[in-house]
Amino acid sequence: MKNIVKTNAVVIRKINYGDTSKIATVFTEKLGKISLIVKGGRSSKSRTGNVIDIFNVVEIVCNFKETRDIQILSQTELLHYFPKLIEDFNKSKYALAVLELINALLPENEPHPLIYKSIERLFIILNESQRNPKELFTRFLLFFCKETGYEFNPEFCTFCGKHVEEFSLYKFNYDYGILCPECSKNKMISFEFSQELFKILKCLSSKNSETNYRDSDLDTVISFIQRFLNYNIPEFKGLKSLKI
Repeated sequence: MKNIVKTNAVVIRKINYGDTSKIATVFTEKLGKISLIVKGGRSSKSRTGNVIDIFNVVEIVCNFKETRDIQILSQTELLHYFPKLIEDFNKSKYALAVLELINALLPENEPHPLIYKSIERLFIILNESQRNPKELFTRFLLFFCKETGYEFNPEFCTFCGKHVEEFSLYKFNYDYGILCPECSKNKMISFEFSQELFKILKCLSSKNSETNYRDSDLDTVISFIQRFLNYNIPEFKGLKSLKI
């Protein structure tokens, strides 16, 4: 059964299809990740083809059919264009990493409206502010883990439930999460956080914007989360965008 759907979307990628068309992967607010055929999208005169471009936030109308792999785009309207994000290599790098994460780890036709709203807000901030793109990406990465069921609570020992107090070293097990010193004795330790790094992780996991960190601390947190996701999702091999 076909269903005419109007929804906002962020463009993840696009490839040429046939002599005149393109196929675009978009992450939508209502439908999740879907593929669209953009008929005539390869023409330089195609308004639709120019609007459906990487990073752009658009409103689309499509004939959605669950049994069809590629949906048919009927209308589109540009909502947000991010010139500063595109021009700045560092901003582009982390924006691409966000899109790569969505493309790699979210199944098609599975809505995640909060993740969608977070991406739209993140791209607006990246485009308009001078905040560190790496910090913004790290915060998004932690939020993504929470929304997709891979959250770890930095406040309590996941195994026994005791409140995690101030220790000189915090230990993490990929199966259980953060462990108190007692529970960590007989468990395999996958990762260790210094007290300073653990406090940074807690701040980044919250809405606290006053976070003191070094760039190397953010690198460590990003590396840790990628390893954690790879443990839970073996087909995920890390974000190539971050290696550029």
